[in-house]
Amino acid sequence: MGDLTHTKDVEKYETPIMSMDEFKIGLLEKDRVPGLLIRSDENGYYNIGIQINDNEVIKVDSALEDNAMSRISYWSDKVEQIQQLYKTQAPDM
Repeated sequence: MGDLTHTKDVEKYETPIMSMDEFKIGLLEKDRVPGLLIRSDENGYYNIGIQINDNEVIKVDSALEDNAMSRISYWSDKVEQIQQLYKTQAPDM
């Protein structure tokens, strides 16, 4: 249950939902961990996102190169929890 509590904390800070097309710009890694996407931006930050459906990605973290691997490792263990969290929420349409 502790992990679920941490997962719910994730939505309390800014985690913008982006379109897959928008997140693909600068995409570095997509297939190593299913659902976990890593991209680099123009400032040298690694943006870490989790694909929540066919069209959307939630940006969950940003990291500089020196701690990117630890952040990627952290989020790779949380992919399914985040996907389940967003699957159970009704879309705001």
